[in-house]
Amino acid sequence: MVKRKTVMAREDLANQLTLIAKRSGRTLYDLVNEVFELLIRADEMGLNLRRIVEESWILNDAKKAGFTLGPEALWYEMAEIAYKHAGDEAVKCWSEAGAWLAKRYLTGDVEKPLEAFKRSLKASAWNIPEFTFETSGSKVSIRIYSPRFPESYTILYASFLESALKTFGYKTVEKEVSRGKIRLEALREMGNVEE
Repeated sequence: MVKRKTVMAREDLANQLTLIAKRSGRTLYDLVNEVFELLIRADEMGLNLRRIVEESWILNDAKKAGFTLGPEALWYEMAEIAYKHAGDEAVKCWSEAGAWLAKRYLTGDVEKPLEAFKRSLKASAWNIPEFTFETSGSKVSIRIYSPRFPESYTILYASFLESALKTFGYKTVEKEVSRGKIRLEALREMGNVEE
């Protein structure tokens, strides 16, 4: 027989859990045990449950937006082929994708579109060792360093970012793009207030 132990919780949280349990046709006991089991499993995997929950929207949002996952090496190879055989067209496609994604944030039900875009980029950049995206007043700074990026992918990704920033109302004032390195500095253009 499994022993039970009393656990204390804030009343508002316990009430919400009770409602969730009723909606899902379970007992509060079963739901609380499931929460504990998930927390223990996350801890055993070296993961933070709060972070998992807060970032779970990334895959769901990406799925809704039509994104797909694929092997990193394949993305780089496809970028290389496209850039080598149709460089201008490849840059145009990546630029259009950046503008489209920025418009999606601007027209969606998002309180701070640029901040939401920034969170999505940073969260999806798990393969990039150094990724900073900082906003300060009317200035945006993006710095990316990834030794795995081939030159073609770096150029294409930079065009994606620059086009997205332009759609958010920013003009690039400094730009440095070389194999594995992107540095963009942009200023909000007068009359274009994103937030």
